[in-house]
Amino acid sequence: MATDNKPKQKGLGLSELTIIGLVAGIACGLFFGEEAARLKILGDIYVRLLQMTVLPYIIFSLIGNIGKLNAEQGKLLAKRGGTALLVLWGIGIVMIVTMPLALPPQQSASFFSTSLLEEAQKVNLVKLFIPSNIFDALEENIVPAVVVFCIASGIALIGIQNKQTVLETLDVLSQAMSKVTKTLTKIAPIGVFAITANAAGTMGFEELGRLQGYFIIYTIAFLLLTFWVLPGLVAALTPFKFGEVIKISRTALVLAFSTGKALVVLPLIIENVKELFKTYLLAHSYKLCDRQLTKTQKWRLVRQ
Repeated sequence: MATDNKPKQKGLGLSELTIIGLVAGIACGLFFGEEAARLKILGDIYVRLLQMTVLPYIIFSLIGNIGKLNAEQGKLLAKRGGTALLVLWGIGIVMIVTMPLALPPQQSASFFSTSLLEEAQKVNLVKLFIPSNIFDALEENIVPAVVVFCIASGIALIGIQNKQTVLETLDVLSQAMSKVTKTLTKIAPIGVFAITANAAGTMGFEELGRLQGYFIIYTIAFLLLTFWVLPGLVAALTPFKFGEVIKISRTALVLAFSTGKALVVLPLIIENVKELFKTYLLAHSYKLCDRQLTKTQKWRLVRQ
């Protein structure tokens, strides 16, 4: 039977469509001006829909995946994961400290403002990281406290017998949240278009001029971290290639850049990494099988 060996033509991927939506939104905002502010409600709805699944996904995924480990695997994860976390914190602190140094010193006239009489809000680190009531932490969207609760619950599951039913339930719920996120991601070009159109339409040229230095530095730092530092770090510490890391994160990066909320794309990044692991394991298994096959067996597989 004759087969068609012509390569299939692929259309634009989701990441390309999202970038088109980003550019189209900026153009729409610049052309229509304040009229584009009517799209704000669509952008807000889309961002809230993305936020809807983040905390449930974190809870189900963290507790379930940590609970699947044994004691030895848990120690290894704590050691290597803690080291990687410290490295990422170090990179973040360096960027936070160095980015303001690139801006020129700003001098402004002193004047009285009622805000000068207001007491500066202090950050309660204990409340931020230690959840006395997990439901309050969920209601107030305190992510570090929720993560600490999930890690403690997952570690507790490691030493418990007959936990398979609970782990299977958590895995199913995690897959459900992932499915919702993937469905919402399919309409990312529309959501990104609405968000950027509103931002470009409501920002005046004077305001843009005052913020142009910030935009330039932010863009340079974003491109540096996104397309060089972090992918290079992942490629150096894992068997994945530099291009593969960039490819799986394109859509998530555009969403995080346009919404200004990196947390909303966390489920998408995790699922893309899982798919990358599956692809790597399949390729690795094929190589092992390929070494063990004889030339006759390989020829039969090719003909099939």
